[in-house]
Amino acid sequence: MEYRKSLIVLFLGSCVCATQAFAQSALVHIQGEEGRREAYFADFGVVMDRTPMDKVLGPMNVKQLDTTIVYESPDKPEFSELRLQFECVVKYAYDGKHTPPQPAFDAPVNVRIGEGSWKFRREDLKSEDLPAGEWRASSSPVLLKLHKVACNEDVMRTAIIKAAKRNNDMDIFKNEIATIGLPKDLQLVGQGTSSDHMDFAWAVLWSGAKRPDPTGKWSRRPTKKEREEYQAKMAQLKKQYDQLVTGIKPTLETNIKQMDSEFTFHAIAADIRGGRKLSPNETHMLAVWEGKTEQDVAVKMGAPVVSSAGNLHFLSYGQEFDNRVVVGNRYAVWEEGVYEHCNVQYVLHPDDKNVFRVADVRIWTSSTQLGKVRFACDGLLDVPNERGSK
Repeated sequence: MEYRKSLIVLFLGSCVCATQAFAQSALVHIQGEEGRREAYFADFGVVMDRTPMDKVLGPMNVKQLDTTIVYESPDKPEFSELRLQFECVVKYAYDGKHTPPQPAFDAPVNVRIGEGSWKFRREDLKSEDLPAGEWRASSSPVLLKLHKVACNEDVMRTAIIKAAKRNNDMDIFKNEIATIGLPKDLQLVGQGTSSDHMDFAWAVLWSGAKRPDPTGKWSRRPTKKEREEYQAKMAQLKKQYDQLVTGIKPTLETNIKQMDSEFTFHAIAADIRGGRKLSPNETHMLAVWEGKTEQDVAVKMGAPVVSSAGNLHFLSYGQEFDNRVVVGNRYAVWEEGVYEHCNVQYVLHPDDKNVFRVADVRIWTSSTQLGKVRFACDGLLDVPNERGSK
C-alpha cells in the first residue's frame, strides 16, 4: 500500500541520516528460526547509573540499558521494552593503587530486569507493566553483547565521534567496538522509540514475512481520511526532523570540538603526572578537580601561595596542627601531644584557549605520630563549588 511504502522510505531515510549524524541506538542481536525471530535494539545514548549508595566506592557499579526486543512469533508480544541492569567492573582505582581486572569477553554476566519495564501485547495492542526481576548470572550471547554496550557506553559514543570526524567511516567504528569484545557486524540505527524499532524489524529485517495480526491493524486497508491524516502527519514529522537536524548539527560540531579539547587536556595532564603513583587522597582530589580553573580553586580554597615554572602554575595551600606541650616531674621532662603538617599543591597547565586548568593535585603530609594525619588536612581536601566553570 502506498502509505506503508511512504512510511518505510521516510523511516529508512531518517535512520541513515541519524546514523551519520547522531545515532545512539544499535541493532545488537538477531536470533531464532524464521517465524520465531527476535531482534534486540539497545539505546546507549542514555545509560543510567543505578549503583546502590552503599556500593558507590566498590569495585562494581550498576548500569541500566534500555533494550527493545521485537518478536516475530504469534505467541509473543509485539515488543518488550526492558530496562536491563548489569553489574560492571569499574575501570579505575578508587584507592589509587589497584584497578580491578576487567572480565574476559565470554565471562558470565550478572543481570536483572529493572523497574519500569513493559511489553506491548499483540492480542489487543495495549501496554502491560513487567515486574522487576532478581539478579541472575547468564552466558547467553545476546546478554554478553548488551553487557558490553551498557558497561562501555563511553567507548560507543567515542567510536561514533571518531567515525563522524572521518566522513562517517564505519570501519573506524567497527574497529573501536572490537576492543571491548563487540562484533564488527553490530549495526547502528537511528535513535527512536520502541515502535520505531518494531517498524524497522518488519519493514527491513523480516520484509515479506507473514505478520501475526489478531487485531487486523496491520492488514486493514486505510480509508481516504486516514491516508490524508497520515500524509499530513508525515509531512509535519519530516519538517520537524529537518529542523532538528539543522539545530543539532552545530551543537554536535561544538560538542565534538569540546570533547577533543577535553581529551587533549586529559592527555597533557597524564603526561605532567608522568606515571606518578597517586595516594588515595590524590586520586579522589583529581577525580573532582582535574580541568577546573584557577578561579575555581581560589573561590573554594582562598588565596594561595603562587609560583610558576615554564608553562605551569602552582597554587599551594598548607596548614599545621600542633598541640604539643612540655611536661615533667621531679625526675624527667618530656613532650606530649602531636604535630602535623599538610600541604596541597594544584598544578595547572593552559588549555587550547590559554586558560590555566588543574592537571595534577599533589599532597604532602607529615606527623610526629605513626599513621595518617588526622587534623592538619581538614578543609584542604574539599571538592569544588557546584557552579564551577569546568
